Amino acid sequence: MSARERLYLVVLALVVGAASISLGAIATAYLSLNALRTSLELVHGNLAYVALAVFGLILAVAILVMSMRRGECVETILQQGPLGEVRICFKALENLVLKAAREIKGVRETKTRLVYNENGLIVFLRAVTYPDQNIPQVTAELQAAVKEYVEETTGTNVAEIRVMIENVVTDAVKPAR
Repeated sequence: MSARERLYLVVLALVVGAASISLGAIATAYLSLNALRTSLELVHGNLAYVALAVFGLILAVAILVMSMRRGECVETILQQGPLGEVRICFKALENLVLKAAREIKGVRETKTRLVYNENGLIVFLRAVTYPDQNIPQVTAELQAAVKEYVEETTGTNVAEIRVMIENVVTDAVKPAR
């Protein structure tokens, strides 16, 4: 989500919050009808409030459009193919990394984050392993498998794979017979 979209959502939250507080104050008789009438008389015929209403309407339409569109691919890797440029979304790369990691015996689950610099792709993996695993061996297999699979599948240079073992699962579920 971009900074602009977050800003829109903050403004929307503030508007909805203010409207909710106002409605609650009127419903509980905390805000008198005379005060409400006086406030409405200040708005009546004032063009500044028309501009505010138009801005609110534009904001509402923008938020509605943002909520209806499909997720965009923001971060990509750009490669030159024989017929032109090829872009690969980070989300696609993350899924490839996770697929390669699932194939490694001894790894229960992984989470990934990617960074791309001039040397190539840097993969950050957070993994959970099963007990009684040789962690240096498992992480070496994990790094090799991810590097080979991503480079072979996408043609992208994997510069580095950093692995953090977050946890060792002690309650491994035994397969049903």
